[in-house]
Amino acid sequence: MRPFIAGPIAAAAMVLTVTLPALAQSITVSLVPSAVTFTLSNGSSSNPGNAAVVVSTTWLLLSAGRTISLYGYFSDAAAALAHTSPANTYNIPSSRVEVSVNAGANGPFDQTVPFGGAAAGRLLFSVLVTGLITSGARADSLGFNINLNGYTLPADTYGGTFRVRARVTP
Repeated sequence: MRPFIAGPIAAAAMVLTVTLPALAQSITVSLVPSAVTFTLSNGSSSNPGNAAVVVSTTWLLLSAGRTISLYGYFSDAAAALAHTSPANTYNIPSSRVEVSVNAGANGPFDQTVPFGGAAAGRLLFSVLVTGLITSGARADSLGFNINLNGYTLPADTYGGTFRVRARVTP
């Protein structure tokens, strides 16, 4: 079996700023590093990325009672990582890409979330803003894995973009 490379998965950050009269509110999300690469082995459930991605989220003066949720997602569940060779027609679906948040259990990107493709996302965290934490920050470590248990791919380079987006709800 020939090893091959899947990646990089490029990480994209979004900055959302909301301005209200007499009260500036903001939420910022950033990711480091900006790419993760994988060396894949067909049939193996363990194909970890070469580095964890740290997601830093900060918020300023959000009203108490709101919830900050951070979602990770791909634009297409069938092709989270797309093939590059014209002779290859196989892609890596988002359900084969897994994430471990802060060294927790791996979970696939198979949820339908407010952003991205249907069944191509995952809730990464959710935090309630209280009167004590109207401003704050957190850093979360995302460890990526591609689970190829029972799955065979042709040798190729596969690439895609992983996105994160924060949502504040009342």
